[in-house]
Amino acid sequence: MDRAGEWLELSVEADREAVDAVAEVLARYGYQSGVVIEEAQRPAGDGISLESDPSRPVTLRTYLHRDAAAAESTGQIQVALSLLGQLRPIGPLQVRILCEEDWGNAWKQYYPVLQVGQRIVVVPAWRRFRARPEQIVLRLDPGMAFGTGLHPTTQLCLQALERHLKPGMRVLDLGTGSGILAIAAAKLQGGPVLALDKDPIAVEAARRNVRRNRLAGHIQVEAGTLEAGHGPFEMILANLLAGLLLDLAPLLASALSPQGLLIASGVLVEQAGEVAAALSRAGLQMLEQPREDDWVALVARRSQG
Repeated sequence: MDRAGEWLELSVEADREAVDAVAEVLARYGYQSGVVIEEAQRPAGDGISLESDPSRPVTLRTYLHRDAAAAESTGQIQVALSLLGQLRPIGPLQVRILCEEDWGNAWKQYYPVLQVGQRIVVVPAWRRFRARPEQIVLRLDPGMAFGTGLHPTTQLCLQALERHLKPGMRVLDLGTGSGILAIAAAKLQGGPVLALDKDPIAVEAARRNVRRNRLAGHIQVEAGTLEAGHGPFEMILANLLAGLLLDLAPLLASALSPQGLLIASGVLVEQAGEVAAALSRAGLQMLEQPREDDWVALVARRSQG
């Protein structure tokens, strides 16, 4: 029997080497394939923010609507995790019942103030924070959209953005999620920013966050994806997945202005060579491949021609 307004929160702790496999299992059944990946945190050197603690397991969460299919889906997840647990340490599956309001706010307790790079600080919209003059504060409430700043792929993009963005650059944030990268680009004094996402939930979340950061006149958030004729942009931010980057490589290159920069992430270490080769074939010159844990960002420049 359906229970209107009720959800199941499924959570599990996993060894860092098993995170991708566990996330794939949870995404198969979770609401809109959504999976929250929570790195264990420890106090950072500044005594205010937190940083990742690689010595502890990672917690993964997903949510199921509590309907007639929920019990079967939960059972299938348990079987899959049991099999994976024979290869890497994976904790027991924890199941919690949430009402609609609790589901919408459950993840907020795990979202800390986070320092990324030299100046960027990601601050949850519901937390108080007094910034130092040199800090650039991004105030976010991602809702169900991707992009809290906690995942290494987002942090790699933010760090590369801080290193490479020049004032006035025209920027595309492809797959904007919560809008975190678009907001960072605008606050780092980039030029006009176009933020695109196919998910209507992400589009609304990004628009809210843009308004929250008082950047509505600087960032345009639209539903959609990269198409022929978009651009030219002097910088493209693409925190996607390796498969999408492979498919989009020619479009990404063509949308860049001569000497324009691509910052791409969402790539596992073992996928980096294939993605870099595809970008090279599309006419992009690889500049750097910063790494954090098992993830790599690719920073590339379009040739002059």
